[in-house]
Amino acid sequence: MVALFTLQDISVAYNKQNILKDFNLEIEKGKLVSLLGPSGCGKTTTLRLIAGFLQANDGKFLFKEKDYTKVPVNKRNFGFVFQNYALFPHLSIFDNIAFGLRLRKNSKTEIEKK
Repeated sequence: MVALFTLQDISVAYNKQNILKDFNLEIEKGKLVSLLGPSGCGKTTTLRLIAGFLQANDGKFLFKEKDYTKVPVNKRNFGFVFQNYALFPHLSIFDNIAFGLRLRKNSKTEIEKK
């Protein structure tokens, strides 16, 4: 089966210190995956790379066999939930969730449904 999501030989370094080196991951459609490990092992770095908030020094990121390695964050259409929440404190839970949907110009009906 072809993987839905693939990280191929990904390497990321901060200040010349390797965080991820030749990291590989394949996820098939419908599978649930958790990233577990001690602080500093690269969990958040991996998620930030997938979301497009940082670029790998080496390697490729493929989604549905399309190369997303250099696709900008605003074109990726992936969600990211920060470990330290990034909610608008003046908005309700509904409005915080609806915020992104409104930016994407979803209809009121679609927003309420989601």
